[in-house]
Amino acid sequence: MVRTARELITAAREGVPEVLGSLDRSLRMLCEDVDAVTAWELDADRFTCMFATGLRYTHFKGATLSAFAERSPLASARASGIVRFVDGDVVPLHPTDRFALALPLDDLPVVLYVAFAGRPSKSTLAELLDMCSIAASALAIARDRADDRTRATYDGLTGLLTPRAFRTLLVQRLREAPRQRIVPRLALLFLDTDRFKEWNDRFGHAAGDDLLRRLATMLREHASGPEDLVARNGGDEFCLVWYDCEKSRAVMRADELRVAIGREFAGEAVAITASIGVAAFPLDARTAENLLEAADKAMYEAKRAGRNRVSYA
Repeated sequence: MVRTARELITAAREGVPEVLGSLDRSLRMLCEDVDAVTAWELDADRFTCMFATGLRYTHFKGATLSAFAERSPLASARASGIVRFVDGDVVPLHPTDRFALALPLDDLPVVLYVAFAGRPSKSTLAELLDMCSIAASALAIARDRADDRTRATYDGLTGLLTPRAFRTLLVQRLREAPRQRIVPRLALLFLDTDRFKEWNDRFGHAAGDDLLRRLATMLREHASGPEDLVARNGGDEFCLVWYDCEKSRAVMRADELRVAIGREFAGEAVAITASIGVAAFPLDARTAENLLEAADKAMYEAKRAGRNRVSYA
């Protein structure tokens, strides 16, 4: 049990899958009759299988089940907060389960479902429950760490990359570029929202937040490839990187984005538009810092020229 606790604490530093994998190994060492281990996370009205081992259960990963399904061991365990054995009141997740139990993991929205080839002894079950209690603490730590990493990577309002995460990824991309057989061309857009303060003053900050979310959605729609990056630079500024894109093409696409934003808000009391600056790698700059500086300078040129236009380095 002490060794299991140490392994789970170590796994908690790595992530949720590592904690569940460590728990699975520990349960099987404790009881050779453990046949399958699955973990189900509750979100709203659905349980989603986030982990599954065992020949009969590996295909369950990613599957969803209703949280209100009649005689569901997951729903019953979660609602009661106690371990539920598969019996006449609840049905097994797999019809061939000979003996199984569902364990809610403390206050977490997670239920563990363990199936056995044979009925374990009472002492083994007691040790198993103790092990799962330790795992619940480790899992809570791993989930908190994952949430912290997500908050550090993604902006809470728009879901786009944070400035720090965006710059880290951009630096990595530009460092890797010279090592590639054909150096890729990158285009960086620096976008500033025109008349955002006027919108906020007129409609309030809640409407301003909604506006930023709408703009974020539009930027995502204009990011066409898996290598493209979209970030909120802070306030009402955004950055967009198009991977493997010529500068001339990037300027045209930036203008298409500008026109789309103007069209989106054309009927509003405050006509929101965008001023966009474009810079290209390696044509305009060969480092992330210089590329950002060039795109930012171009954006301010668009502002000074009257807003609602695209300028480029």
